[in-house]
Amino acid sequence: MTQKNSRTVLDPRSKLAVFVAACFSTFSGMTYIQEIALLLFCGITMLICKKWRWALNVSITFAVMFLCDLFVVGRLSGPPQYVALLLCHVLRFLLPLFGAFYIVTKTSTVGQYISAFMAMHLPNVVIIPIAVMFRFVPTLTEEWQVITQAMRLRGMALSIKNVLRRPLYMLENMLVPFLLQSSAIVDEMSAAVMARGFDKDHPRSSFLEVKMKALDWIFVAVSVIVLVWNLLW
Repeated sequence: MTQKNSRTVLDPRSKLAVFVAACFSTFSGMTYIQEIALLLFCGITMLICKKWRWALNVSITFAVMFLCDLFVVGRLSGPPQYVALLLCHVLRFLLPLFGAFYIVTKTSTVGQYISAFMAMHLPNVVIIPIAVMFRFVPTLTEEWQVITQAMRLRGMALSIKNVLRRPLYMLENMLVPFLLQSSAIVDEMSAAVMARGFDKDHPRSSFLEVKMKALDWIFVAVSVIVLVWNLLW
């Protein structure tokens, strides 16, 4: 029994192609034109996935960093120049990667990825770690928000003032519950995987039907072109 995937326009595999292209391109030493092209490609992907606010925020942030790198960094000297270079040049390269990672983790469910990987006839030793990773990252984000809210209610909000006044105290009260909760989440996910029979060798069925459409193949082709362009030129 299958259920058509109507929640997203793009297939999860085409989104992964965009993410892989962004990962390798980010650390390939891109030129300005390649940076803009990669960000434009990720922005179009966000728009198609109906993430207009994220696309707008990433584009505006990139534009501000790009202009500051061109006209501000060269006018500074000493430590201020190093800080501006870090913010406007180094972090700017990571924006397309962050955007692609957001697309991968927020616009498709774990079940859709599992269905897509099963359609690719991947072994369980590959499907299970990837599926757990996609579910683990959003869960950690939620847990971090819960911890910060609890700290704020106790008058220990994560602020510059508190960090400078009590750095070790803040570090202990933020990281200890976060690491303990992360360990508990890993155990729960491992138990959930075992309960769903992912460790068995028999083929599994899925309620979600994923299918590569013409638009998906276009995005895969563009991802390959962008990746080859950034790696070879």
